[in-house]
Amino acid sequence: MAEDNNTPQHSNVTPYTPVFNETIRTIIYVLTLIAGIVGLGVSAFGDPQVGAYISSAAGVIAAAFGVAYNPVRLSGK
Repeated sequence: MAEDNNTPQHSNVTPYTPVFNETIRTIIYVLTLIAGIVGLGVSAFGDPQVGAYISSAAGVIAAAFGVAYNPVRLSGK
């Protein structure tokens, strides 16, 4: 969609810049995805408490690195 004169201009707003670059975030995302799947397997076939811990830890690590899928952030790409 093309911008027109009715679109407000927010010149004082800087775009979000993540702390970690895309490569690091992608690696963390893939590793925590694998850890989440492993945690699910451990919950189903082993000790549910250990599996829940693994899955929770994977989610916390992913969140700490700012790995989140947000379609709004992709609108500028």
